[in-house]
Amino acid sequence: MQPYLAEANAELGMQNAEFKSRILFSFKIPPMLKPLEYLFFIVAAVEIFAEVTNNSMARFISKPLLMIVLIAFYMQAVGDKWNKVHNLMRIAFFFSWIGDVALMFVFKNENFFLVGLVGFLITHILYTIAFADVTNKSATPILPKNFWIVVPLVIYMAVFLSLLVPAINGNEKTQPFLVPVLVYSTAIATMVAFAINRYGRVNEKSFALVFSGALLFMFSDSIIAINKFLHPFELAGICIMVLYIAGQYLIAKGTLAQFPDTKS
Repeated sequence: MQPYLAEANAELGMQNAEFKSRILFSFKIPPMLKPLEYLFFIVAAVEIFAEVTNNSMARFISKPLLMIVLIAFYMQAVGDKWNKVHNLMRIAFFFSWIGDVALMFVFKNENFFLVGLVGFLITHILYTIAFADVTNKSATPILPKNFWIVVPLVIYMAVFLSLLVPAINGNEKTQPFLVPVLVYSTAIATMVAFAINRYGRVNEKSFALVFSGALLFMFSDSIIAINKFLHPFELAGICIMVLYIAGQYLIAKGTLAQFPDTKS
């Protein structure tokens, strides 16, 4: 009887060990942030610190690095799975970098504001084209059929421009910026609308990240305009950069999430 019990216990022990082994090896560890993603957060933290402390030297180091590191992270995540959307995003990030650098020199010459505006204008155009390239092309887009969805966006832009345009027109120094600002406002509103129109035509994660990023980017640009043309305020720089950094990161992550074969 005892040998039989010993044999049974041994068999039960082996089965228990096998079960634990299956559990151990079937458990999937959540993907860790990549080193370049960590580096982006570090550079972002330095940039925000520079804005908080008004440290020009730190800002001149961190701000140009933001998009360079984001591009490097994006390229690392894509690996060898490049497609049209990824290429558009890479170019868009580059023009964002041009915009970032140009805006750093506005204190020397106001024309750098226009250079930055053009850089970000091209970024938004490229984002719009990229957002139009959806995964599920057979799905019916929600726009323009459900136009009511973008009514809050239209109201936001209408109210914003109704305040901004008189302020720009009322100052001789800012009057040359009126047309570029109007063109830019149209471009960013269009970009947000195309982000909305991805709903149901890409996976939920990709839609949520890109849409959130597009909104944050628009709010960041709105604060730039308020601070420059309407009413400068002390925390503008901090608000602008926090929203901008978060917006760009979410757009990058959301675009990567559109394609499951990329290491996002």
